[in-house]
Amino acid sequence: SAPLLGSCIPGSVEPPPLPAPSRAVQATDASPWGTNTFLHKEVEAWKRDQTLTMIKGAGFVWIKQQFPWEEIEQPRKGQFFDVKYLQGTWDKFDELVRLADVSGLKMIARVDRPPAWARLDKTRPQGPPDNLNDFGDFLFLLASRYKGRVNHFQVWNEPNLGEEWTGKPDPVGYTAMLKVAYRRIKEANPQASVLAAPLAMNVELGPIHLNEMDFLDQMYLAGAKGTFDILSANAYGMDRAPTDPPSRQTLNFRRVELLRAVMEKHGDGGTGVWFNEYGWNASPKDMPREELIWQRVTDRQQADWTVEGVEYARRNWPWAGRSEEHTSE
Repeated sequence: SAPLLGSCIPGSVEPPPLPAPSRAVQATDASPWGTNTFLHKEVEAWKRDQTLTMIKGAGFVWIKQQFPWEEIEQPRKGQFFDVKYLQGTWDKFDELVRLADVSGLKMIARVDRPPAWARLDKTRPQGPPDNLNDFGDFLFLLASRYKGRVNHFQVWNEPNLGEEWTGKPDPVGYTAMLKVAYRRIKEANPQASVLAAPLAMNVELGPIHLNEMDFLDQMYLAGAKGTFDILSANAYGMDRAPTDPPSRQTLNFRRVELLRAVMEKHGDGGTGVWFNEYGWNASPKDMPREELIWQRVTDRQQADWTVEGVEYARRNWPWAGRSEEHTSE
């Protein structure tokens, strides 16, 4: 699983104290240590238990767990029963929330993948529903059911990729979804935080994919400001050092600074940024070059750069999360 909200390598050198965050930026005082989970896919209960035990033992505070809409509201709108396995569809997710509670872990719910009944086009299971109000109704139920236990909700995933939408990116369409999602989640739980979907790092201009800066810029032009509490971001280092300077034509760790510039351009500097995925890949040496989408670094570079990236963010990005565990005495 890829770390979110920053990264920490268990057993690594103790990081330096964090600078005090700017209180003018929301959501920058949360512990940044977390990991993505897909525990709904794990059949054996002991493996789910062991996974959470290991996550907690590694010092993580958060998990981000996928809640696929298609698995919960079926076989049709307003029904929550799996006719194949003859059981309520909430049961599995109720148990995951309970396990997170018991483990002392905070949960972010990633919500995406509409059920088949919500879309006429059956060829794109990751695309948006035909009626955004159906999605809003589901989010209201989800946020109501776990109010006080799950208080953070990520709306969709990487909509700037055509395969995650309708075959082509649509920032106006995603913003419309975000507006509905924000309103319905807040109706269910005014204290909840809404995370905009992380945008995939890419340098393309369309028609299938759109780079994250242009997509976010067009979201703001469509009225996205005020429809999310936290911006999710990806920060892969690829094959470049953490200090490698940001550029629209370069995929690297500091590329997120260009996203931040878009936020500030639109007067949204008061909204914080949390990292959804972060790190460097030490792929096997026999892995074919054409499969190295995220490039390859050595084991040593992976270890060093992961820590150096966190330290760089702590020194230079007051708009990102900070760790409560390592504040100055």
